[in-house]
Amino acid sequence: MKHFLFTVCGIATILGMTEPVHAQIMGHHISGTCGLLSGSQNRKGFILAPLYTHYSADKFMDGDGNELPNPSGQKRDVSINGFGLFFCWVSNYKILGANYGLLANIPIGNVQVEFASFNFETGFGLADSYLQPVNLGWHLKQVDFIASYGVYFPIGRYKAGAKNNNGMGMWTHEFGAGTTLFFDAQKRWHFATSGYFEMNGKKQDSGINVGNTLTLEGGVGRSFYMGALVVGVVYYANWKMSNDKISLNSPFSNLPTEDLLKVKHRVYGMGPEVNLPVVIKGKLISLLKARYYWELGTRSTLEGQRLEFFIIFPFLATQGK
Repeated sequence: MKHFLFTVCGIATILGMTEPVHAQIMGHHISGTCGLLSGSQNRKGFILAPLYTHYSADKFMDGDGNELPNPSGQKRDVSINGFGLFFCWVSNYKILGANYGLLANIPIGNVQVEFASFNFETGFGLADSYLQPVNLGWHLKQVDFIASYGVYFPIGRYKAGAKNNNGMGMWTHEFGAGTTLFFDAQKRWHFATSGYFEMNGKKQDSGINVGNTLTLEGGVGRSFYMGALVVGVVYYANWKMSNDKISLNSPFSNLPTEDLLKVKHRVYGMGPEVNLPVVIKGKLISLLKARYYWELGTRSTLEGQRLEFFIIFPFLATQGK
């Protein structure tokens, strides 16, 4: 079992904006859910993976990348936790020469913030779920490719303007593509990047059409012991690609009166990743995957740190492609 690298999506840690004059609303995709070998499809078979994500921040950056002052003098911080259950299946069936697979994620989180704030009500609940019915993987001699299509279902609790939402109140269609380059014949050294484009829908009962977003994520690393142990440096970058459109009768009293927010957000993240095998009596039982990001170069949103942790159970997964 080499790796677990798909978009683990829909966990309720989406962040938006506190200063709506400077910022836009975020999409569904959680930055940093893919890291090392992100452009490679999983091994054939079925995988089950519980996951945990934690996000914390104490800074809010304006549209020029400067930290906004804190006139109140009170401590500003946000701490968001999410859990999920991830399912993945890769088959022997071929489409255009690629192995066909599908995946799903059922997340639970303590809050989902539309407009990033240091004040919100916590309370765990079911968040918007994710289904990726199309996941295609090509495996060449020194390079892998993936292509995917997925949908976020707005099943989490949502009320426009509420501080304790567990959902985003909108449908999102996501298109993904990526590649992993191997620098040696043994495929020990590798670099990967994957891109995910979100086409966001209209938020229910809000008068808001959320703009589209683009996320790039991946990393450079080294594999040991035939791919059982992998270490490296990972990254992500997230941009809002089109403006949010807000009707003048929107129920959000803190939004500007203009019908278009013109300053788009961006955020970058970088940090380490390690993948460790758990072997009992010579048999692979599970894989432990952890990555940690420090955010930088942020504009029009919160800036903080993110932890991702997975326990991967490779049921019926094969050792070959």
